[in-house]
Amino acid sequence: MPSKMPLLCYFSNTLLCSKINSYFAYHLAIRNPMPATASPPTIQTIRWPSKEAAPQAFPERQALMPIWGGMPVPMPQWQKIWQSQIARSLDTDGLAYLHIPFCANHCVFCGFYRNAWKEEQGGAYVDKVIEELAAEAQQRTGNGKIQAVYFGGGTPTALDTPDLVRLIRACYQYLPLADDCEFTLEGRISHFGLDKARAAVEAGVNRISIGIQTFNTAIRRRLGRKHSGEEAYGYLKELCGLDAVIVADLIFGLPGQTDDVWAHDIERAAGLPLSGLDTYAFNCYPFLPINRMIEKGAFPPPLGFDVQSQHYAYAVRELTRLGWQQVSNNHFAYPGRGERNRYNTLVKSNMPCLAFGSGAGGNFGGFSYQVQSDLEGYLKNPKGQKALSFMSRHGKHKALLGQVQHDIELGRIDTRLFADNAEAQTLLHQWQQAQLLTIHEDGQAILNTSGRYWSPTLTRKLMMSLPPDEKENTMQKLSSEQQTVLRNSLAENPGQILEMLAGQHQCSFEDVINCLPAQLVKKTEGSRFVEIMQALAGWNEAVTFIAHTPDAIVEVTGKLPGGKVGRGFYNFDHPETDGGVHGHIYYENCAAIYLLERPFMGKDTCSLNFINRNGGAMFKIFVGRDEAGELKQHQIEAMRKLFDAA
Repeated sequence: MPSKMPLLCYFSNTLLCSKINSYFAYHLAIRNPMPATASPPTIQTIRWPSKEAAPQAFPERQALMPIWGGMPVPMPQWQKIWQSQIARSLDTDGLAYLHIPFCANHCVFCGFYRNAWKEEQGGAYVDKVIEELAAEAQQRTGNGKIQAVYFGGGTPTALDTPDLVRLIRACYQYLPLADDCEFTLEGRISHFGLDKARAAVEAGVNRISIGIQTFNTAIRRRLGRKHSGEEAYGYLKELCGLDAVIVADLIFGLPGQTDDVWAHDIERAAGLPLSGLDTYAFNCYPFLPINRMIEKGAFPPPLGFDVQSQHYAYAVRELTRLGWQQVSNNHFAYPGRGERNRYNTLVKSNMPCLAFGSGAGGNFGGFSYQVQSDLEGYLKNPKGQKALSFMSRHGKHKALLGQVQHDIELGRIDTRLFADNAEAQTLLHQWQQAQLLTIHEDGQAILNTSGRYWSPTLTRKLMMSLPPDEKENTMQKLSSEQQTVLRNSLAENPGQILEMLAGQHQCSFEDVINCLPAQLVKKTEGSRFVEIMQALAGWNEAVTFIAHTPDAIVEVTGKLPGGKVGRGFYNFDHPETDGGVHGHIYYENCAAIYLLERPFMGKDTCSLNFINRNGGAMFKIFVGRDEAGELKQHQIEAMRKLFDAA
């Protein structure tokens, strides 16, 4: 099941179509909706408008890590800081996350597996978590209430019934739960029969989330699920008879999950008396076991964003047609069945989250932390001491991040939050043109279905547009007097070593560039990084690639290889022969690209200068020279055209 991320597990998991044929069928489906009992429609017959799918909006779908923008705290300070903060951890209302790090088997699509389930470990583990709960209860002084509790994993329902029940009851004993607290137990069909489920509900659980992923038996079996699709359907139907909110998880984009399979998954889930339904996109991270199966041919390659975005748009339309309400980007609730989705929504805000158990993560008092993920180390941790394995101090943008994440999860962005950020404003208007969102006169941007699909990427790009913390940028801003001196110097001699000038004035490389004579400089946005790099590769001609660090100047002359985006990098295609430029670049770090045409060491030069968010030079690409040592004029013209097209 898509469990919550072990690193700061209080953040919900972001698990994180084929080409379509007929736009007419889309209108037909809307005007003449099918009865709920009919066979599911075939997705290939629907051409989703760009505002609903936009499969090519971005080269990849990426999220921010929960600890983004934070400053790691040295380990010797962890316990001192903890003891100074724990008393006031609930001065305001908060959340609680409990991590159960056991699974009966390792599902091949899951990156959250840590420990195989061993019955003899369950009791000792629960004892330790209860000890942790009791210790913090004695130290807290605040009057805040816990609005939602979440048991995640791993597989919390792997615990034996007596251990599961006493852990639930311990939460009621040691946590100040609100009267209407949402109490979620995450689980899977295996080891969670109806008797155990009833016992959990009687102990205080009022919401159960079950990882189904798909009702297709063949895909389930290859994913590591023992029960057939029909068994999963029958189990959910019986579970819905309990006095609790029942939620099921589905994943789209799984290898082998055709349009018809996904349509069938939606039809089966929507026909059950569920209270909530989660639809997650499959992320095929390199370390997942499923990758080995794909390499061996046991699975086809995972579906791309072109297919995923269409499947997401289909789910939104179809579930809406069947009476479901979209309450967050990935979550749907059926009216009148009690679903609130409180934890998953609030955890993405700035609300404190207390964390208990091996691998759990939380935050309060301006700090984020993780509990020891090594099970043996957690169990041996001295009584009365928090088993910490990580701590970071929140950065200056943490409050804004919480607001942006929470709002985007609900399908909106307050553009006024970025009123003084030119880069963010440019992004927002580009997204409106791409039909990802609509900006209203009051400054509220409402996400279209396509924007909701790409929401992790929108959040990341907005936050990456912010200026870095002072701790990340030790450069000084040039005074007006310094700028005048530097401009005069460069007007007289524009061929000076720009990096040397930056060092002399303790300013950024970009600040020096902006002091060059204006006729020598052109600028474009860093967001065009991929476009420009791929254009240069298309020349199929030699250029000079230069990386200039404080300790080395590395030059490579040759044809620039093509490249593509993946896992946060622009990845160069490896050259067929030894040598040449290859490797990986953090392309999102590029804030600006400058075209400089200036003399240097007695020769004319023309270069592209890629600038990071601190104003430093990522690298440079210089126009090549012919056999006579002259600049290739057609390359210069091609570079100019790239900037004229901006």
